[in-house]
Amino acid sequence: MSGLNEYQQPVGHALPAWQPRPRPQRRVLEGRFCRLEPLSDAHSADLWAAWNTAQDSRGWTYLSIGPFAEQQQFADFIASAAQSNDPLHFAVVDCQSGKAWGTLSLMRIDPANGVVEVGFVMYSPLLQRTVQATEAHYLLMKYAFDLGYRRYEWKCDSLNGPSRHAAIRLGFRYEGLFRQAVVYKQRTRDTAWFSILDSEWPLIQQAFESWLCVENMPDGVQKQGLAQIRESLSHHRPADSRNTLQVRALEEGDHAAWAVLWQGYLTFYNSQLSDEISQLTWRRMLDANEPMFALGAFDGQGKMVGFTHMVYHRGTWSAEDHCYLEDLFTAPESRGKGIGRALIEGVYQHAQAKSCQRVYWHTHETNAAGQALYDKLADKPGFIQYRKDLV
Repeated sequence: MSGLNEYQQPVGHALPAWQPRPRPQRRVLEGRFCRLEPLSDAHSADLWAAWNTAQDSRGWTYLSIGPFAEQQQFADFIASAAQSNDPLHFAVVDCQSGKAWGTLSLMRIDPANGVVEVGFVMYSPLLQRTVQATEAHYLLMKYAFDLGYRRYEWKCDSLNGPSRHAAIRLGFRYEGLFRQAVVYKQRTRDTAWFSILDSEWPLIQQAFESWLCVENMPDGVQKQGLAQIRESLSHHRPADSRNTLQVRALEEGDHAAWAVLWQGYLTFYNSQLSDEISQLTWRRMLDANEPMFALGAFDGQGKMVGFTHMVYHRGTWSAEDHCYLEDLFTAPESRGKGIGRALIEGVYQHAQAKSCQRVYWHTHETNAAGQALYDKLADKPGFIQYRKDLV
């Protein structure tokens, strides 16, 4: 959420009561299928045995440490990690067997800003793709947000597809790519960033708890998937559901609210535009003689929480016009509530009223969260965009 200061500059909302958060401590976190225990030497033998079930060393490819050729090397690493306060490592212990199958940690702990990252996710083959693997993430998230942290981060090698998909499944939102951010194992790494905010956590927590409950998982096998439950909940929240959301054409009186979101959109893409271009864009979208249009999404209190811009143009393969959806943005604090879907559906209705043949848009190949939505609303034709800037 943001507003305008006395100079009409967009600024973040004030936090007059903010206090630094407590540091996470070594404590046991109990779950239904697993528990997290502070990592200790006592877990070393179990973890070594669990990792030795792997057929090869591919599980270590995207980790900054390993693989370990000898058990003593592994034990030395565990002993060192157990003494660390940041990262603060936990062993994931299966409740039924009592054995440790993997580890994960809280790291880059920033109490002053209320930010913490989950990292060193070292899941052996025994833990990968199990209910215990998911519950372990839930337990650690819950611990961080119960301490009052505002932001929970996930970062990974951008080429690590399973990690990227896991982040989206767990409810994280993709934020962008930090190019050439890390050198590890004598190779370069572009780092993909994901996060969950405290404002998003209540819905994500509810989805986890619904997924883990006996009704959905009576014998450890899910009836309904986690992402499916979360999406269903997002569409049925009374205060934020699309039943209270209005999508309409923007009007002159919407300029101030649009300007705040527009600046947030530009910031998201690390872009800058002159005030003259922004004002020209606004005037064109409200000019009935221009082929540009804008829709806004407004919540139950009438606050603008998102926008989309589209441009109509001729095509060479049809008599009807085409609609290019050029910009789509939802306020960060309002994401996960069906606003993006509602805006796209609003564009469809707008284009149908103008007898358009098609609506189309582009997104970046790294925008996994966006593509998860777009795949449900449109076809992916497989074309690659080429571009040459001339000015």
